[in-house]
Amino acid sequence: MRDRQNMSHEPISEDLFDEAVIWHSRLREANKNAASDQWDALFAQFEHWLEQSPKNVRAYAEVELLWGKVEEPVKQQARQAQSNDDRKKPKNQITPRRRGYMRPVIVSAIAACLLLFVELGTGTYPAVKGMFDDTFIYAQHSVLTNALPDGSVIKLNAESAVSIDFDADTRSIDLVSGEAWFEVAHDTQRPFVVHTKFGDVTALGTVFNISSDKDQVTVSLEEGKVAVDWSTGGPDEVGSNNKKHVTLLAGEATTLSSRGVGKRTHFDRVATTAWRKGKMVFYQTPLSDVIDVLNTYHEGHIMAVNPKLSEMSVSGVFRTDDIDQVIEAIEGTLSIQVVRLGNYMILLI
Repeated sequence: MRDRQNMSHEPISEDLFDEAVIWHSRLREANKNAASDQWDALFAQFEHWLEQSPKNVRAYAEVELLWGKVEEPVKQQARQAQSNDDRKKPKNQITPRRRGYMRPVIVSAIAACLLLFVELGTGTYPAVKGMFDDTFIYAQHSVLTNALPDGSVIKLNAESAVSIDFDADTRSIDLVSGEAWFEVAHDTQRPFVVHTKFGDVTALGTVFNISSDKDQVTVSLEEGKVAVDWSTGGPDEVGSNNKKHVTLLAGEATTLSSRGVGKRTHFDRVATTAWRKGKMVFYQTPLSDVIDVLNTYHEGHIMAVNPKLSEMSVSGVFRTDDIDQVIEAIEGTLSIQVVRLGNYMILLI
């Protein structure tokens, strides 16, 4: 649409981003269903909206970048699966109903209920700890914004937790789990250090994002400069291609893992900041990974009954506060049956 290389990196507001998403959705739907005169009228309104401000152009470009050509790979996969099923079925033959069809559903439902019970038990601890410990911050199923004692700001993604330790000499934060964004107040006398399971990130005054999973920690720097230092407290396992220390400049990212600090790379600012705007971005993402993300924002539990479903992929941009929208999109594009057990349990069959 427009050349994004020449656009400003100034963040787009959430309201404007949502407005661009609405325009994107209206144009996609109209392109499928509207008559030519209706399409021309809608597109004229859209062009008028774009001309109102360069920020509108940037917002729509971000939505296009996030969405990409995301629907076609999924539809192709669904069509291919349907075609394979049709070839396997003998012509003019009615497929008998399988008596045992509901058995795996029931078994999976019981397993999911047990899993949910266990998760509710383990998930209670950080929530309760946060109630009685002012230095412990936990975001359960939504993004949480907190002002820190020094004037810095932290945003936590869903299912994320940090522990804060500030004193006269240091500003120290432990990233216990999940993902966090930091806007650090400048203080040359007290470095701002974020401790992760694979090392430390040190900054004086800057803006950066840290995401932690089982295998690695990803550090993405939006503004300023940070030092990334590897330390696991165990034996030296640094590989030949990785280092113990890297200094990042704005627009750069790196990883921390058991093998050290990864190479410096450039990162997609739009995709990295999407969660702070209440959006989930998937591009040909395995359904199993999508379900993991959805469960961080869902108060109950979502589970794929058939293991083969996990091999399917999902593409799209969705709201984190509307899980039903994502489930409906998955059900519609991947021809998956959804079974709801009460308000909390969702099975994908």
